[in-house]
Amino acid sequence: MDELLVARVRLLDQQGRSVKAIARAVGVSAGDVVGVLNGAVAASGPGGPRCWVNAGWSRSVDLESASQWAGLDPGASDAEEVRGLVAVLVAADSTRSTKAQVAGFLLDVWCLGVKNALAPEPMSERRLAEHRGLYFSAFEGHVQVPAGLARALVFGAAAYARGFGFEPEGELAEEFTQAAVLLGEPAGPSPIGFGRDGKPFFVNGPYDDPEAVLRTLRRAVGDDGFHFEVAFPEQPSRRRRLFGPRR
Repeated sequence: MDELLVARVRLLDQQGRSVKAIARAVGVSAGDVVGVLNGAVAASGPGGPRCWVNAGWSRSVDLESASQWAGLDPGASDAEEVRGLVAVLVAADSTRSTKAQVAGFLLDVWCLGVKNALAPEPMSERRLAEHRGLYFSAFEGHVQVPAGLARALVFGAAAYARGFGFEPEGELAEEFTQAAVLLGEPAGPSPIGFGRDGKPFFVNGPYDDPEAVLRTLRRAVGDDGFHFEVAFPEQPSRRRRLFGPRR
């Protein structure tokens, strides 16, 4: 495949297009598309996981003390809105299998930390390429990042929320623990700044409990220590999987 076609394949992949859609648009086989994508997502280090985040992720965090990652978000200026949500996808390869273990995280980097997590699941390279497009379909595309940045986002957001009394619980805690294994331990405290304008900013989703969250924030930082915006007044009945059912 010539360089122009390779560039088109990678661009369409970053826009969240599926393998089949890319193949049709470019006029090549799905196998050729998977080959290009696999070549473009080499591990970030020997034995390290491959990691992706949604385009526009950097607009929701403070990178003043993490300038080394400031240029890793080419879609930042195209993001339609800043929502305080960051999606992270991780794939860990194994020398004992042709399938990678794939896990994911949805982070509220302004307040709650870990909103959702998908425990590791084995995927072939073809399925991973398809899954990646679906996984980031709610965003303006995705971009590959070093594992160190993915760790700083995931563990940093979790630590920030923990400081206010928010921790994953029940099934979410189990899935987060399993998914975090793929990332490995962070080198130290995250240099990324969380919250918004120096304070936690709570924007609830349809499955959050606003009253409980606001009580927790008031206990932690007082009435003037946070901002909030309640969009869904209904109280949740259960937690749901945000990225759709597993296949």
